[in-house]
Amino acid sequence: MTTKSGPAAPDHVVDDQASALRRARTDRDYDNSAAFTDVGSWRERWRERSEAVLPRPIDRLNLVYGLRPRQKIDLFPCGSVLAATVVFIHGGFWTRNSKETFRFLVRGIHAAGCNAAFLGYTLAPEARMDEIVEEARESGRWLVSRLGEFGLASRPFVTIGWSAGAQLAAMIVDEPYVAAGMGIGGIYDLRPMRDASVNDVLRLGEEEAIRNSPTLNPPRVSKPFVVVYGARELPAFKKQSEDFHAALVSAGSPTEKIVLPDHTHHSELDELFAAEGRLVQETARLACL
Repeated sequence: MTTKSGPAAPDHVVDDQASALRRARTDRDYDNSAAFTDVGSWRERWRERSEAVLPRPIDRLNLVYGLRPRQKIDLFPCGSVLAATVVFIHGGFWTRNSKETFRFLVRGIHAAGCNAAFLGYTLAPEARMDEIVEEARESGRWLVSRLGEFGLASRPFVTIGWSAGAQLAAMIVDEPYVAAGMGIGGIYDLRPMRDASVNDVLRLGEEEAIRNSPTLNPPRVSKPFVVVYGARELPAFKKQSEDFHAALVSAGSPTEKIVLPDHTHHSELDELFAAEGRLVQETARLACL
Protein backbone atom coordinates (compact mmCIF):
# COMPACT_ATOMS: atom_id res chain seq x y z
CA MET A 1 0.00 0.00 0.00
CA THR A 2 1.39 3.42 -0.90
CA THR A 3 0.59 6.77 0.63
CA LYS A 4 0.56 10.06 -1.09
CA SER A 5 2.72 12.82 0.31
CA GLY A 6 1.53 16.39 0.27
CA PRO A 7 2.93 18.93 -2.14
CA ALA A 8 6.47 20.06 -1.44
CA ALA A 9 6.79 23.41 0.28
CA PRO A 10 7.85 26.25 -2.04
CA ASP A 11 11.55 27.05 -1.97
CA HIS A 12 10.99 30.42 -0.33
CA VAL A 13 9.06 28.77 2.51
CA VAL A 14 11.86 26.26 3.09
CA ASP A 15 14.43 29.08 3.05
CA ASP A 16 12.37 31.11 5.54
CA GLN A 17 12.09 28.13 7.86
CA ALA A 18 15.82 27.45 7.68
CA SER A 19 16.55 31.12 8.35
CA ALA A 20 14.26 31.13 11.37
CA LEU A 21 15.97 28.04 12.77
CA ARG A 22 19.43 29.61 12.29
CA ARG A 23 18.25 32.79 14.00
CA ALA A 24 16.83 30.93 16.97
CA ARG A 25 19.99 28.85 17.32
CA THR A 26 22.34 31.84 17.04
CA ASP A 27 20.30 33.92 19.48
CA ARG A 28 20.47 31.04 21.96
CA ASP A 29 24.21 30.60 21.44
CA TYR A 30 24.96 34.22 22.41
CA ASP A 31 22.23 34.87 24.99
CA ASN A 32 23.98 35.21 28.34
CA SER A 33 20.81 36.51 30.01
CA ALA A 34 19.02 33.23 29.26
CA ALA A 35 21.96 31.08 30.30
CA PHE A 36 22.89 32.85 33.55
CA THR A 37 20.33 34.11 36.06
CA ASP A 38 22.70 36.67 37.60
CA VAL A 39 23.22 38.87 34.53
CA GLY A 40 20.73 41.45 35.78
CA SER A 41 22.44 41.66 39.16
CA TRP A 42 25.81 42.18 37.49
CA ARG A 43 24.47 45.05 35.43
CA GLU A 44 22.98 46.63 38.55
CA ARG A 45 26.29 46.19 40.36
CA TRP A 46 28.10 47.93 37.50
CA ARG A 47 25.63 50.81 37.64
CA GLU A 48 26.10 51.27 41.37
CA ARG A 49 29.88 51.06 41.11
CA SER A 50 30.01 53.54 38.25
CA GLU A 51 27.73 56.01 40.03
CA ALA A 52 30.13 55.88 42.99
CA VAL A 53 32.97 57.19 40.78
CA LEU A 54 32.88 60.91 41.51
CA PRO A 55 34.72 63.07 38.95
CA ARG A 56 37.70 65.02 40.29
CA PRO A 57 38.97 68.40 39.08
CA ILE A 58 41.69 66.66 37.04
CA ASP A 59 39.20 64.41 35.22
CA ARG A 60 37.96 65.44 31.80
CA LEU A 61 34.52 64.22 30.83
CA ASN A 62 32.85 64.22 27.43
CA LEU A 63 35.85 65.27 25.40
CA VAL A 64 34.47 65.70 21.88
CA TYR A 65 36.32 63.90 19.08
CA GLY A 66 33.57 64.02 16.43
CA LEU A 67 30.26 65.56 15.47
CA ARG A 68 27.92 62.76 16.54
CA PRO A 69 26.43 62.89 20.07
CA ARG A 70 28.20 59.77 21.34
CA GLN A 71 31.61 60.68 19.91
CA LYS A 72 33.03 61.59 23.29
CA ILE A 73 35.76 60.35 25.62
CA ASP A 74 35.99 60.40 29.42
CA LEU A 75 39.54 60.71 30.72
CA PHE A 76 40.60 59.91 34.28
CA PRO A 77 44.33 60.59 34.90
CA CYS A 78 45.98 58.43 37.55
CA GLY A 79 48.21 61.22 38.83
CA SER A 80 51.53 60.14 37.32
CA VAL A 81 52.87 62.30 34.50
CA LEU A 82 54.75 59.37 32.97
CA ALA A 83 51.91 56.85 33.15
CA ALA A 84 50.62 55.01 30.11
CA THR A 85 46.99 55.47 29.08
CA VAL A 86 44.46 52.66 28.76
CA VAL A 87 41.47 53.16 26.46
CA PHE A 88 38.49 50.97 27.35
CA ILE A 89 35.86 50.21 24.68
CA HIS A 90 32.49 49.03 25.94
CA GLY A 91 30.38 46.18 24.64
CA GLY A 92 26.67 45.62 24.16
CA PHE A 93 26.38 44.01 20.70
CA TRP A 94 27.19 47.44 19.17
CA THR A 95 23.60 48.47 19.98
CA ARG A 96 23.51 49.38 23.68
CA ASN A 97 25.42 50.55 26.78
CA SER A 98 27.65 53.58 27.06
CA LYS A 99 31.05 54.68 28.27
CA GLU A 100 29.45 55.74 31.57
CA THR A 101 28.24 52.17 32.21
CA PHE A 102 31.83 50.97 32.65
CA ARG A 103 33.29 53.91 34.53
CA PHE A 104 33.74 51.63 37.56
CA LEU A 105 36.79 50.13 35.83
CA VAL A 106 38.71 53.32 36.67
CA ARG A 107 39.58 51.60 39.94
CA GLY A 108 41.41 48.68 38.37
CA ILE A 109 43.06 50.67 35.58
CA HIS A 110 44.43 53.16 38.11
CA ALA A 111 45.61 50.24 40.25
CA ALA A 112 47.60 49.13 37.20
CA GLY A 113 49.33 52.51 37.26
CA CYS A 114 47.60 53.82 34.13
CA ASN A 115 45.39 56.69 33.08
CA ALA A 116 41.88 55.52 32.18
CA ALA A 117 39.98 56.68 29.09
CA PHE A 118 36.51 55.47 28.17
CA LEU A 119 35.43 55.63 24.56
CA GLY A 120 31.94 56.50 23.41
CA TYR A 121 30.84 55.64 19.89
CA THR A 122 27.70 55.77 17.80
CA LEU A 123 25.54 52.69 18.20
CA ALA A 124 23.58 50.81 15.55
CA PRO A 125 21.24 51.49 13.84
CA GLU A 126 22.46 55.11 13.75
CA ALA A 127 25.83 53.82 12.50
CA ARG A 128 26.82 50.86 10.36
CA MET A 129 29.69 48.60 11.42
CA ASP A 130 32.13 50.28 9.03
CA GLU A 131 31.31 53.62 10.66
CA ILE A 132 31.63 52.27 14.20
CA VAL A 133 35.08 50.87 13.46
CA GLU A 134 36.14 54.13 11.83
CA GLU A 135 34.95 56.05 14.89
CA ALA A 136 37.13 53.83 17.10
CA ARG A 137 40.11 54.61 14.87
CA GLU A 138 39.30 58.32 14.76
CA SER A 139 38.94 58.55 18.53
CA GLY A 140 42.38 57.07 19.02
CA ARG A 141 43.99 59.51 16.60
CA TRP A 142 42.26 62.40 18.34
CA LEU A 143 43.21 61.29 21.86
CA VAL A 144 46.85 60.46 21.27
CA SER A 145 47.43 63.81 19.60
CA ARG A 146 46.16 65.63 22.69
CA LEU A 147 47.56 63.64 25.60
CA GLY A 148 50.31 66.22 26.02
CA GLU A 149 47.73 69.00 26.20
CA PHE A 150 46.13 67.17 29.12
CA GLY A 151 49.45 66.89 30.94
CA LEU A 152 49.83 63.18 30.19
CA ALA A 153 52.62 61.22 28.55
CA SER A 154 52.36 61.43 24.75
CA ARG A 155 52.88 57.75 24.05
CA PRO A 156 50.93 54.96 22.35
CA PHE A 157 48.20 53.59 24.55
CA VAL A 158 46.83 50.17 25.51
CA THR A 159 43.37 49.44 24.14
CA ILE A 160 41.05 47.08 26.03
CA GLY A 161 37.60 46.01 24.91
CA TRP A 162 34.90 43.79 26.37
CA SER A 163 32.44 41.72 24.31
CA ALA A 164 31.62 43.73 21.18
CA GLY A 165 34.22 46.25 22.34
CA ALA A 166 36.87 43.55 22.06
CA GLN A 167 36.24 43.41 18.31
CA LEU A 168 36.83 47.17 18.11
CA ALA A 169 40.01 46.92 20.21
CA ALA A 170 41.29 44.21 17.86
CA MET A 171 40.39 46.23 14.77
CA ILE A 172 42.49 49.23 15.84
CA VAL A 173 45.51 47.45 17.31
CA ASP A 174 47.32 47.94 13.99
CA GLU A 175 47.16 51.73 14.40
CA PRO A 176 50.51 53.42 15.21
CA TYR A 177 49.02 55.03 18.32
CA VAL A 178 48.27 51.63 19.91
CA ALA A 179 51.05 49.86 21.81
CA ALA A 180 49.14 46.72 22.82
CA GLY A 181 45.62 45.38 23.11
CA MET A 182 43.40 43.10 25.14
CA GLY A 183 40.04 41.59 24.25
CA ILE A 184 37.80 40.23 27.00
CA GLY A 185 34.97 37.84 26.06
CA GLY A 186 35.10 39.11 22.50
CA ILE A 187 33.18 38.56 19.28
CA TYR A 188 35.86 38.49 16.59
CA ASP A 189 34.02 36.82 13.70
CA LEU A 190 30.92 38.81 12.82
CA ARG A 191 29.46 36.33 10.35
CA PRO A 192 27.28 34.58 12.97
CA MET A 193 25.75 37.95 13.85
CA ARG A 194 24.12 38.01 10.41
CA ASP A 195 21.93 35.09 11.50
CA ALA A 196 21.00 36.66 14.84
CA SER A 197 18.11 38.92 15.77
CA VAL A 198 20.58 41.73 16.45
CA ASN A 199 21.18 41.97 12.72
CA ASP A 200 17.78 43.60 12.38
CA VAL A 201 19.61 46.57 13.91
CA LEU A 202 23.19 46.00 12.72
CA ARG A 203 22.14 45.34 9.10
CA LEU A 204 25.41 43.51 8.44
CA GLY A 205 25.98 42.39 4.87
CA GLU A 206 28.35 39.53 4.12
CA GLU A 207 31.25 41.68 2.91
CA GLU A 208 30.89 44.15 5.77
CA ALA A 209 30.89 41.31 8.28
CA ILE A 210 34.01 39.79 6.75
CA ARG A 211 36.11 42.96 6.54
CA ASN A 212 35.28 43.86 10.16
CA SER A 213 36.10 40.42 11.58
CA PRO A 214 39.55 40.33 13.23
CA THR A 215 39.61 36.53 13.05
CA LEU A 216 39.37 36.71 9.26
CA ASN A 217 41.78 39.67 9.06
CA PRO A 218 44.23 39.19 11.94
CA PRO A 219 46.52 42.16 12.54
CA ARG A 220 50.02 41.40 11.27
CA VAL A 221 51.84 43.66 13.67
CA SER A 222 54.52 43.07 16.26
CA LYS A 223 52.29 44.23 19.09
CA PRO A 224 50.89 41.97 21.78
CA PHE A 225 47.18 41.26 21.87
CA VAL A 226 45.90 39.31 24.85
CA VAL A 227 42.78 37.19 24.28
CA VAL A 228 40.77 36.68 27.48
CA TYR A 229 37.63 34.75 28.27
CA GLY A 230 35.94 33.19 31.27
CA ALA A 231 36.01 29.44 31.75
CA ARG A 232 32.20 29.47 32.18
CA GLU A 233 31.50 31.53 29.06
CA LEU A 234 28.94 30.20 26.62
CA PRO A 235 30.56 27.84 24.07
CA ALA A 236 30.02 30.32 21.23
CA PHE A 237 31.98 33.02 23.05
CA LYS A 238 34.73 30.55 23.93
CA LYS A 239 35.01 29.53 20.29
CA GLN A 240 35.19 33.16 19.20
CA SER A 241 38.19 33.73 21.47
CA GLU A 242 39.90 30.44 20.65
CA ASP A 243 39.54 31.01 16.90
CA PHE A 244 40.88 34.56 17.10
CA HIS A 245 43.83 33.48 19.22
CA ALA A 246 44.63 30.76 16.68
CA ALA A 247 44.41 33.32 13.86
CA LEU A 248 46.85 35.60 15.67
CA VAL A 249 49.27 32.73 16.17
CA SER A 250 49.02 31.77 12.49
CA ALA A 251 49.66 35.39 11.48
CA GLY A 252 52.79 35.51 13.61
CA SER A 253 51.42 38.21 15.91
CA PRO A 254 52.57 38.09 19.52
CA THR A 255 49.62 36.93 21.56
CA GLU A 256 48.67 35.37 24.84
CA LYS A 257 45.51 33.57 25.91
CA ILE A 258 44.11 33.91 29.41
CA VAL A 259 41.22 31.75 30.60
CA LEU A 260 39.75 33.09 33.83
CA PRO A 261 38.66 30.23 36.13
CA ASP A 262 35.02 30.19 37.27
CA HIS A 263 34.13 33.39 35.40
CA THR A 264 31.19 34.07 33.09
CA HIS A 265 30.83 36.75 30.43
CA HIS A 266 29.89 39.40 33.00
CA SER A 267 31.77 38.36 36.12
CA GLU A 268 35.08 38.35 34.21
CA LEU A 269 35.21 42.16 34.36
CA ASP A 270 35.77 41.88 38.12
CA GLU A 271 39.34 40.89 37.23
CA LEU A 272 39.77 44.38 35.74
CA PHE A 273 37.99 46.05 38.66
CA ALA A 274 39.61 44.56 41.76
CA ALA A 275 43.01 46.09 42.52
CA GLU A 276 44.53 42.61 42.76
CA GLY A 277 42.65 41.27 39.72
CA ARG A 278 44.31 39.09 37.12
CA LEU A 279 43.52 41.54 34.32
CA VAL A 280 44.76 44.49 36.36
CA GLN A 281 48.09 42.69 36.56
CA GLU A 282 48.02 42.00 32.84
CA THR A 283 47.20 45.62 32.09
CA ALA A 284 50.19 46.76 34.15
CA ARG A 285 52.40 44.35 32.20
CA LEU A 286 51.15 45.59 28.81
CA ALA A 287 51.63 49.21 29.86
CA CYS A 288 55.30 48.57 30.53
CA LEU A 289 56.08 47.06 27.11
